Amino acid sequence: MTRLSPFPMLGLCAALSLSALLPVPLAAQTAAQSAVAEGTRLIDTGRPADLAAAAEQFRSAADAGNPWGQYNLAELMFEGRGLPQDKVGAAGLYQAAADQGNAWAQYKLGVMLLTGDGIAKQPSDAVPLLDTASSAGVAWASYQLGDAFLKGEVIQQDLTRARHYLDRAARRNNPWALLRLGEMYRDGNGVAQSPTDAQTLFEKSATQNNGFAMVALSEMIAETDPVRAASLLAKAAEQGNTRAQALQQALPSE
Repeated sequence: MTRLSPFPMLGLCAALSLSALLPVPLAAQTAAQSAVAEGTRLIDTGRPADLAAAAEQFRSAADAGNPWGQYNLAELMFEGRGLPQDKVGAAGLYQAAADQGNAWAQYKLGVMLLTGDGIAKQPSDAVPLLDTASSAGVAWASYQLGDAFLKGEVIQQDLTRARHYLDRAARRNNPWALLRLGEMYRDGNGVAQSPTDAQTLFEKSATQNNGFAMVALSEMIAETDPVRAASLLAKAAEQGNTRAQALQQALPSE
């Protein structure tokens, strides 16, 4: 994979990656792990005032080459929580953690490269990162790749690979993968058309409060179970789903 290039933080990336290659004394490793644990505890308090202290704990661990310290600091930096937002700096930290095999960092960096969120869009670098994270069990990485191959907007459309990744994420009960895979079976898009499979997938997604799945399921059962169909539309509309709201308005008044 090509190394990230147009980063003003490239020096930081290189330094962090180099530190990961150097042997870390056991005491330093233990201290870094403790810092990650303390940072996580501070985050879990839910108090905004604790975010800056959490960031400092994660920074201490990141400086020692701890991949979870790098990842967690990147999360705060990406979102601008506890410290100024810096997506380029976050990408550098994700890169350092990804280089050490952190699957969540691989996923987050892959999404940034796929979408160009805060850094230059580099789909050719994003795909292998997301694939590695997907293979490690990160369902959202599987979903992102499947959706990208399905739509064919950022990378070339490949319905076979789309089904592969969406199915992998769906088996981990990812609500958006269940929705997209359901749409493929409903429409016969890249798979043999199967309304039964589509309805099953929409059901699993809808139970996770996915409003789009509620709408899709409502449309499928409108004739056989109009009462439930209307209930699903109402719930999706309450979530702000505009299609559900439009369909509700089109329903005949009692």
